[in-house]
Amino acid sequence: MGIGTQILMGSGLLFLCAGVQLWIIARVAPALLSAIARIEDKTGPLRLFGLICIAFGAMVLAHTLQIWLWAASFRYLGAFETLPEAFYFAVVSYTTLGYGDITLGEGLRIYGSFAAITGLLTFGVSTAFLLAVLTRIRPMLGDER
Repeated sequence: MGIGTQILMGSGLLFLCAGVQLWIIARVAPALLSAIARIEDKTGPLRLFGLICIAFGAMVLAHTLQIWLWAASFRYLGAFETLPEAFYFAVVSYTTLGYGDITLGEGLRIYGSFAAITGLLTFGVSTAFLLAVLTRIRPMLGDER
């Protein structure tokens, strides 16, 4: 696959993954904000823990779906013989861990690098989302200084 095609396809999948991330946030955020607004000031820590778990779980789901999209694309393009191998490579690339024990052929290297770019960008979005949730919840924890 040529460099232009790799860049175009990698960019396309990056945008699709970013869309998945933003769609999940758009679906979860209003429900979380509504739940936070309904909770009394002196709510128990278990309820706050539950809200944080929902936000965290939504981000785990978003990242897992994106990794599956990358794995499926690697498998579809014939980069790997098995789906588990493609999934492993997608996880290692997406998280920028990059063990290097499995690599892509020359015709997909640039395409594969977009998995890492996707992970970097969407982990940043997840961090911002979780920070926003925690910022909304913090006043309910009380001032313990």
